[in-house]
Amino acid sequence: MATLWSRAGLALLVALAACSPPPSAQERIAANETAALAPLKAKYPDIVVSFDPKGTRLDISIDANGYISTDDDAVAAFRARASHDWRAAWSASHPHQHGLLTVRLIDFIGRTWVTEHVKA
Repeated sequence: MATLWSRAGLALLVALAACSPPPSAQERIAANETAALAPLKAKYPDIVVSFDPKGTRLDISIDANGYISTDDDAVAAFRARASHDWRAAWSASHPHQHGLLTVRLIDFIGRTWVTEHVKA
């Protein structure tokens, strides 16, 4: 009898999991944009903590100590690459659309360190 109940419980859990709604279009777009930015995090692991795309704005959470300890040329290259990669990721998710994109570098408590704009 216990085996029957455990099988019924397992079947119920599987059925409930199958009923969960699929991700929304906005969630799929954000996931695609975040995945497209993964190489940036791999190239700058001491700076980049995470990405949070919100419409035309990309918030990049940074490790403030890593950012400060990086030399100026590398920081400039990182910022240029972040803007370039965000434009490419956004454009791929929004074909035939144009907009003014924003890249914000924020620390762990939400303070904005840098805000840059790029046209797409």
